[in-house]
Amino acid sequence: MVESNAANAFTLTNTDTMTLYAGAIVLIVGGVITVIVAVLGVVGAWKEHQVILGVFFTCLLFLLCMEVAIGVYYVVQKDQFYTTVGDAIDTLSTRNYSDFDTALQTLLDTIHKNLQCCGLNSTKNFSPKPASCSCDVDTNDNCCELDALSWWDRPCKRPIILWMQEQSSIIAGVGIGFGLVMVFGMTMSCCLCQKKRKTGNNAV
Repeated sequence: MVESNAANAFTLTNTDTMTLYAGAIVLIVGGVITVIVAVLGVVGAWKEHQVILGVFFTCLLFLLCMEVAIGVYYVVQKDQFYTTVGDAIDTLSTRNYSDFDTALQTLLDTIHKNLQCCGLNSTKNFSPKPASCSCDVDTNDNCCELDALSWWDRPCKRPIILWMQEQSSIIAGVGIGFGLVMVFGMTMSCCLCQKKRKTGNNAV
């Protein structure tokens, strides 16, 4: 959510930020709710109260279902999303660097430097090349010499999409971690409830 490159990439491609941020927002909201629900779990386990443990189990089940739904949505929509981003980059590639306003030029410069690339879908998109395309051939593998100058030797389309995919993978990994913790909590609450039933202790 706070990664500056995310805002840069979305601004450049004119892509709806909610498309990728949705997963992060759900995880944040889910995390806050999980903390609140965890209090119920602690109280229920401490008091061995079946009703509280039942509410705890139900809340975790709801959160788990919500995460699964988001995961399914991502799997279904991800190819379309990256295709949309690629098409937007291809559209922008028909314009020269000098055709962009100052804000977009600054944005392109930032992307060139951070992702070590030049141009959009081709290194020949911009003529003349902006200064942000220059690099040190002695210290960078993605740098090559051309016309006695050193330039990034790859366009930015693929690095932008790869970067977005990496962020999505991080979100997915955190989501899976949350899911496993929830399953563990649900299992423990079921075990405690089952133990109470066996002992016949219905104390409140």
